[in-house]
Amino acid sequence: MSVFNLLLEYWYLAVLYEVLCASLSTFLARSKGRDQGIWFLWGLVLGVVGLALILAMKKLPEEAAAKNNLLLDSENYLRSGWRALLFIVTVVVLYYLSAVLSELTRAVPSQSLFFLFYIDVALSTFLMLRFIDKRRFASVGIPYHGNVLKETLLGILIGALMIGAVGGFEFLIGAVKLNLRPGLSFTLLARNFGLSFLFFAYFAAGEELLFRGYPYQALIEGMGAIGGTIFMGVIFGLMHVSNPNAGVISTANTILAGVWLSVAYLKTRTLYFPFGMHFAWNFVQSFILSLPVSGLLTNRTIFVPTDYGPDWLTGGRYGPEAGVGTTVILLVVLVYFLLDKRIKPAYDYAKYKDRLLSKNEVSRAA
Repeated sequence: MSVFNLLLEYWYLAVLYEVLCASLSTFLARSKGRDQGIWFLWGLVLGVVGLALILAMKKLPEEAAAKNNLLLDSENYLRSGWRALLFIVTVVVLYYLSAVLSELTRAVPSQSLFFLFYIDVALSTFLMLRFIDKRRFASVGIPYHGNVLKETLLGILIGALMIGAVGGFEFLIGAVKLNLRPGLSFTLLARNFGLSFLFFAYFAAGEELLFRGYPYQALIEGMGAIGGTIFMGVIFGLMHVSNPNAGVISTANTILAGVWLSVAYLKTRTLYFPFGMHFAWNFVQSFILSLPVSGLLTNRTIFVPTDYGPDWLTGGRYGPEAGVGTTVILLVVLVYFLLDKRIKPAYDYAKYKDRLLSKNEVSRAA
């Protein structure tokens, strides 16, 4: 495939790349007080240069074996590493455009812009699957099958029991004590329940789509299940390093939690099971047990906690996720998941991964 034909086939990638370069250049100019118009043009020029370098990486001529092609695989689809990278680029571009649009229209308060992030993650997932992978959106791990509700509820039950065991042990030995929140009426309790439910459900769904969704599944294709799981687990842990009061134990536990949730996906090949566990863990930890979640403590809780330590057990101000109790429960459940052969996909996973052929491809296949 010549460079010209490659550009014709993947023109939307080139346009997206140019938009990213120009947008980032404009953003930098704005932050430095420079002329944004000139730097927008410079971004386009630098983008063209970068695109030329990327195309030069493709090994020509056309008869070169597919295995020597740095961009495309043997089926002439973009390689998994490039797809994962392109997904991240797409998310960044969409989030930047969303933030700019929201600032111009004042549609979303500046303190709430982060809520747009996971909407952009979902949109990026759709764009990648539809135009790059040519697969249905459900193939990312949200197929419709008879056990959707069962997998979700089972995940919620397991997640609630896990964090309940961690918190219950702390309460039992007197490391943490709870007092009913003053002035908590039934109306306020119902309101806090609803807000907490929606908040943790939204962010659990978004994080699962990001960390167990498209980029993780693309990495699995290129690195294998073990390599992709460890890599994404480390990324999941590092993403929480900037949280208030984070430390070595909290980071290690978060990496372990990333592996735990990834194994849940690998066993079922859906996001329902890990979503249920992720949501229940955070919701029960915050609303019911009234403890900090990854260093963040809200007032939408039933109780007011008092932590008597030690921090290595309770996690201190970071919460149970920085304590060894979480380490133990995650390891126990992770080993159980790995050994239990009854946990398996409830649908035809391979069929959902089939490519959606275009009319031209269908006619050629016929």
